[in-house]
Amino acid sequence: MSIPWASPKRAALVVLKALSLGFLLGLGLWALGVMKNLGMSLGINMVFAGVMWPAFELLSPWYHAPDRGDRSPAKVALIAQARILALFTALVFVCLGLIYLFTGVNFFRYPSMVVFSFLFGLVITTFMNSLHTTSSMVESERARARAEVDRLRFEVLEADVARKTQELEEARALQTSMLPLAPPAHPHFALAFGMRTATEVGGDYYDVRETADALELVLGDATGHGTKAGLLVVAAKTLFQTEIAKSLPSAALLRANAGVKSLNMVRMNMALTRVSARPGRLSISAAGMPPALHYRAADGKVDEIVHEAPPTGQMRLARYTDTEVPFAPGDRLVLFSDGFPECLDANGDPLGYEAARDAFERVATRPPAEIVEALFLRAEEWAAGRPFDDDVSFLVLAAR
Repeated sequence: MSIPWASPKRAALVVLKALSLGFLLGLGLWALGVMKNLGMSLGINMVFAGVMWPAFELLSPWYHAPDRGDRSPAKVALIAQARILALFTALVFVCLGLIYLFTGVNFFRYPSMVVFSFLFGLVITTFMNSLHTTSSMVESERARARAEVDRLRFEVLEADVARKTQELEEARALQTSMLPLAPPAHPHFALAFGMRTATEVGGDYYDVRETADALELVLGDATGHGTKAGLLVVAAKTLFQTEIAKSLPSAALLRANAGVKSLNMVRMNMALTRVSARPGRLSISAAGMPPALHYRAADGKVDEIVHEAPPTGQMRLARYTDTEVPFAPGDRLVLFSDGFPECLDANGDPLGYEAARDAFERVATRPPAEIVEALFLRAEEWAAGRPFDDDVSFLVLAAR
């Protein structure tokens, strides 16, 4: 049982207040003529107040009979009242004994006065207990209401999390459904691609389309994550699959820029690299994407193909250019999203574009599918078990 005023300072304050109340009560009764002797009036009332008040404060955790969860408010009140009655009876006899000891007045010779004092004190303590019981019931009801509100909030939060989780899964499924299942078989080119998604729905996208005389490729990266990024992927795929035949990559990017801009998605845009591959040569244009890497089998060197242009949808008037690249048998071209060079290690340091180029250069002579797996392995080694902070995508083209 805890004592509410166990510190010496608190105990002294309670006793001082009790004696002060007894003194004022005794002085008042003497002034009103109820008690003729001032000393006796002060002594009796100070004894009663000095014993009753501290004792009731000291033992309040016992007689308040706190609700353990299996008691009704009425039962709690009855238990408290029974304990108060027992405590008050004992304290009355203690006070009468102390009064006799200090003043020589034997109240037991005046039964009517003893009964009056007992009943008067009992009425006061019963009233105080009623106030406490009412306060406890109100606080109990408030606690129950708070618990109910917390439960409802938790259920709403849980439902919201479940709804958002379902939406993310649906968006993730939509994103992956936009990607080709397998590269086409082509007499002049070998192709491989792959994507490892971040924890949320990302916006990486790659696609391939065969025409009469070319292999059309695209790799893109929408800004941000979530459902909006997934919508940009849908728009990019629609624009790619409905391009005019034999249009230059730069013309395709101009059309994509107008299409993405028309969606009016604030601060959302789509970085893209477009490639048209024909036997012996490539035509490349890019909008806000990392440089494409071209491995030349003739001299074993890797060149960067850089295009300084904004992502589609960022500017209403944008200019995109084409780069023509010889693409001889044995040559390799790798396109990747910025999730690869910007992959973070345990210290938060990015892999970097130089390391990304070195990783490709070491495996550039391998078949495209092996190059893709080797580049993923390099990213995973750098992340050291951490989930990717952004989608990582590769598209590798080889000339036969």
